[in-house]
Amino acid sequence: MTEEKGTDVKNVIVGAVIGIASILPGVSGGLIAVLCGIYERLIEDLSDLRHKLFDDFRFLFTIGIGLLAGMMVCAIVLDYTMSAFSMACMAFFFGLILAQIPEVYALSGCEEGSKIPASAIVALAFGLGLIGVMIYVNATGNGGIKPDDHSIANMIVFAVCGVLLAISKIMPGISGSSLLIALGLFDVTISSMAHLDMFFLAPLCVGLVIGILGFAKVMEYCLKNYRMETYFLIMGLTVGSLMIIVQELVGMGPSAADIVIAVIAGIVGVAVSYGFNVYGRKVKG
Repeated sequence: MTEEKGTDVKNVIVGAVIGIASILPGVSGGLIAVLCGIYERLIEDLSDLRHKLFDDFRFLFTIGIGLLAGMMVCAIVLDYTMSAFSMACMAFFFGLILAQIPEVYALSGCEEGSKIPASAIVALAFGLGLIGVMIYVNATGNGGIKPDDHSIANMIVFAVCGVLLAISKIMPGISGSSLLIALGLFDVTISSMAHLDMFFLAPLCVGLVIGILGFAKVMEYCLKNYRMETYFLIMGLTVGSLMIIVQELVGMGPSAADIVIAVIAGIVGVAVSYGFNVYGRKVKG
């Protein structure tokens, strides 16, 4: 019994770390799950939830509790820091994303010095192109969603946000929050979570469930049959996210002092991202 309680506590902590990683731009909840050694078990359970829900309920429940707690705490902290220190936060996110690129490359299975297949290069270009489309959609939009605009259309958009966050938990290496930044939806998503705005949280949760249940089988198939192409696609999305943040930072018109602070924040971001990876490997053991 004591051993089971210890495992439960460990699962809650791992779930919380994955939840925090899912909210932080550039850090992938799915990648942390891989590093912690629970990814394959999680995907197997989610891809056959009808049979696995009761068989592996304790594991899914404790991971789920930790996941939700980590996401909410991280959203509350980010809601304040992004308002008070927007430039430092964006630079911090840049560092988080930058440090994940070697991890994504390593997961692709491409050996050092070996020739990269054309299909993987196409996948990389497609990922970059997809980010470019997102930037265009954001630039030609109507100024983004307002936190108090509870229209049906915006609720649908938030359901899509939930799907993107779910993908970041299912697909190792991809950051759903980075995609939300590209679409100009990150700030309002964090604000809605931090203030428990149920008009937006309800469709967000629906999107999360749809994304997790619907994407698990897809991810299982892609990794089994197109592993390298899948990770090069993710790498393209990741590199594209860096371009978005550079664009945001330049648009803020930084002073010399701001640039110094941004560099420091970026270095801290790299260190934190590296810390997530080390923690994951330690837990995996």
